[in-house]
Amino acid sequence: MLLLFFDVHGMILQHWVPHGQKVNGNYYANVLKTHLHGTMRKKRPDLLKKQWFLLQDNARPHIAAVALAALIEIGGTALKHLPYSSDLAPCDFWAFPTLKRQLHGKRFFSDDEVRNAMAAVLKGMSQNNLFHVFESFINRCKKSIQCEGRYFEKDKILGLVESSDSEYKNQS
Repeated sequence: MLLLFFDVHGMILQHWVPHGQKVNGNYYANVLKTHLHGTMRKKRPDLLKKQWFLLQDNARPHIAAVALAALIEIGGTALKHLPYSSDLAPCDFWAFPTLKRQLHGKRFFSDDEVRNAMAAVLKGMSQNNLFHVFESFINRCKKSIQCEGRYFEKDKILGLVESSDSEYKNQS
């Protein structure tokens, strides 16, 4: 399992969950306090000097009291996410589909090969400004309001994300 943290400037943290490790509130809280906070101190020190927000879905580990407390402890604020709204989760509508598309049809013989291939794709994503993903998020929020919260992914309202994803297809 891979936990991704990114902003408009690129990837902040790629955290691989060890095999057999259950991702519960305590584990996720530790990732936030130890890994995310430490990486942000190195990669985004200015961000830690002001209020910053974390957009995540409503998975139980993300909304566990211990994880939310850890987020506050490191200076972050969790943005509320509508239940059952994968349309609005950047990892669901952009990052993971892009990874799948880039790695489709490739064979891997070890976990390390998978991690290395994914890291190469993520590096390419990170080299591009991710502003378009957050623009798409705003457009998707507007679409969600128009659709009164109904699922709309099939409407193909990906907008800027579709055009930027074609850049990734051309790079491979």
